[in-house]
Amino acid sequence: MAEIVTPTKARSNLYSLINETNRDAKPVIIAGATDEKSAVLISKREYDELQETLALVANGQLQEAIKRDDRDDKAVNLDDMIAEIDNE
Repeated sequence: MAEIVTPTKARSNLYSLINETNRDAKPVIIAGATDEKSAVLISKREYDELQETLALVANGQLQEAIKRDDRDDKAVNLDDMIAEIDNE
């Protein structure tokens, strides 16, 4: 479960929150008065992984890989798929 902190606590403990987030790979919710005033702190690694997943979904390649895997039992190399996206 994500840790929830106030903006004041996040500001005063930012360095330790960054370390914890990177160490534990768990997000920290910085809860403002409303959702529009709130934020989520995640590690750079987690952010990059989310971006890669979104790119695969946006290009339809993730769904195609899942279909292909279901059809013929071949392993899908996601590194190759990401490299292919990067070269487009």
